[in-house]
Amino acid sequence: MYRFHYNIRLAQYLYRRPSLYLDSRLAQRLQTVEHGNHIIAVYSNKEEKFNEAFAFLKEGLQRNEVVVLTTTDLPKHQIRDRIRKEWDVDVEELESRGDIIIRTTEELYFPDGIPNIQRTMALWSTLVANSLSKGKRGIRVFGDMTAFFRKGFTKELFEYELCLEPRFNFPAIGICAYDSKDIQNNMTSEQIRQLQKNHNPVWMEDC
Repeated sequence: MYRFHYNIRLAQYLYRRPSLYLDSRLAQRLQTVEHGNHIIAVYSNKEEKFNEAFAFLKEGLQRNEVVVLTTTDLPKHQIRDRIRKEWDVDVEELESRGDIIIRTTEELYFPDGIPNIQRTMALWSTLVANSLSKGKRGIRVFGDMTAFFRKGFTKELFEYELCLEPRFNFPAIGICAYDSKDIQNNMTSEQIRQLQKNHNPVWMEDC
């Protein structure tokens, strides 16, 4: 009976403080990640998205993995400032060694103006090989997909996602990060089902 009332009070407290609930949920699911995971995660706001991105990548750095962050929603100087503050590391030194890689989505996925699946797949292969040659355990990537929708590349993004296996057979962990509004406004229910089928695990609420 005591445990029941405790759980009710905890639920009420978390309801009044939703940020604490989100932080707890993110922390719990990050504990489950392992090499080979090709994760799809859908976020309702930027704060939730980047809280998970920085926590996810910090853990990778601590586990001797090369970490990659691609986004257009946060300027590079703000990314470096946050890493410096929250991780307590020399971000410039780690970037110079290739242990941290920060790119805009455009720079990584379509530097020539349009997405190219073969080029992107070759890039991942090179990054994995380079990380292993340096004695790293692999790579950990947080890829923010928002820019694909802004540039009108929904079809190309969908084709790229379907080229990837639900579980990688190389030492990598990747989060494909989507904003909920992009999913709701640009994808059919069948496309959403296909995306879920092509990722493991799936971190998304009903869209």
